[in-house]
Amino acid sequence: MKILLIQPSAGFLMRGTTYPVCRSIMTTASYMKSIGHNVLVFDRCVDFRKAEKVFNSFNPELVAVFMPPTASFKDAVKVTSLSKERTVPVVWCEVVAAAFSEAIVASGNADFVITGETESKLESLINQLCGEKNFGSIPGLTYIKDGKAVTNKNANNSPLGTMPEIDWEMIDVEKCFRRFPHCKKMLYMYTSRGCPHKCGYCYNTMFYNSQHRKRPLRYVLSEIEKLEKKHGLGGVNFSDELLLLSDEEIDEIAAFRKSNGLNFVWGGETRADIYKDPQTLRKMYDAGCRWFMLGIETGSHETRKRIGKPMSHELIGEFVDKCTDAGITTFGSFIIGFPGETPEQVRETVALASSLNLDAFLFNYYIAIPKTPLYNFIKENSNYHLNELLDTSSIAQEIQSLSNNYSDIPDKDLKVIKSWFDWITFTRRKKESAEKGMFIKKAIDTAKHFAEGNIRNSVNNIYTAAKTFLTVIIYSFCFPKIKKKYGLKNINRKK
Repeated sequence: MKILLIQPSAGFLMRGTTYPVCRSIMTTASYMKSIGHNVLVFDRCVDFRKAEKVFNSFNPELVAVFMPPTASFKDAVKVTSLSKERTVPVVWCEVVAAAFSEAIVASGNADFVITGETESKLESLINQLCGEKNFGSIPGLTYIKDGKAVTNKNANNSPLGTMPEIDWEMIDVEKCFRRFPHCKKMLYMYTSRGCPHKCGYCYNTMFYNSQHRKRPLRYVLSEIEKLEKKHGLGGVNFSDELLLLSDEEIDEIAAFRKSNGLNFVWGGETRADIYKDPQTLRKMYDAGCRWFMLGIETGSHETRKRIGKPMSHELIGEFVDKCTDAGITTFGSFIIGFPGETPEQVRETVALASSLNLDAFLFNYYIAIPKTPLYNFIKENSNYHLNELLDTSSIAQEIQSLSNNYSDIPDKDLKVIKSWFDWITFTRRKKESAEKGMFIKKAIDTAKHFAEGNIRNSVNNIYTAAKTFLTVIIYSFCFPKIKKKYGLKNINRKK
């Protein structure tokens, strides 16, 4: 079968250093190719060909649309309409599609939605499309039955141990590299899927059933070796929900780098309670680890308890200091605007963030993801409904926007707090940083990508970037009373 796998464009959000190749689309493409299908990957974030030309030249028999960010929804609808015109079956995949699966199918935007992992379920769907059309036998599939959208019980049945190595030559991988701290050509890859924890705001609970499973590390290292030797790959950002490496795996990475003469560096998202031993952190540094993304989220013990992420502030602070001593850059991720969150609780978050010796402060607004525990809480305590998301188009909101505020804090206050920490990160001068001015360098590299594509795309990207930067400046410096209210200070002036 001729299968067209599409990653929709997400606009400005995906044009710069945040651009990740959807890991699921590459694993699925490689797997489908290995079992004999004719596969084409069309990543509209870096491939600016007109969709009509791609459809006409490839003439697909099945179209699969992968939606990792909410901002890709608008373009997903666009490319789906081309499939509908050609009466080609369309299946949507990945987290955003899974979260809104019933509404997406009921609205006619897709014939099917796969909730959970894609590979094995897509294979089963193809078999049923070519056979008995018994869609009820496919775990986690959403489809129309008797005029209504139904979803089969989900199961994570993609055996990662038997998935083939990812064939990165199926895409123009050079277009996917981005500058990142400590390297000029970074690519997103992964060593595992899922997370054993059950944070109330996270998609992990509904998408992976809070299960953590590993890919064979030898596959990952083999892919990295090929990419470094052929394309000059300099760094890998492991997009695991939780980077959880054993001492043996750290040793394996170190030995592989040394024996093959490789220089790639790496990092990923982890928790402050995973790697407690300074010796382990130093060993990770020697194996090439240069950064961690830490999901700190909040400084309020009450909020932390409510979201199911108990962790002491002392532990977090100690871990950040240990990483700094080991030469590992730390990015602290925070969420503001949790349901029912109060100004006092946000002040606690600001105080915690300001006390930590982080290299970067990544503040985001809380976004309600359907089928997660906190989303269910909102539904039970307000008039918020899933269908209203589609009607108001807030399904297409970006992580940077504030489309729905469920907290007790004014929108303006949240925007000031986020903008201030964006500015602090942009101008960060942490004396222990291994790379000075890393975020200014990233901004310059991001600007280079704004010119990609046609003139209209370039103009839109430049306009959005200028608007975003101006917004940060205005909210950072034009509301001194709000800054005082939450204790926002220029921590970059610390000696």
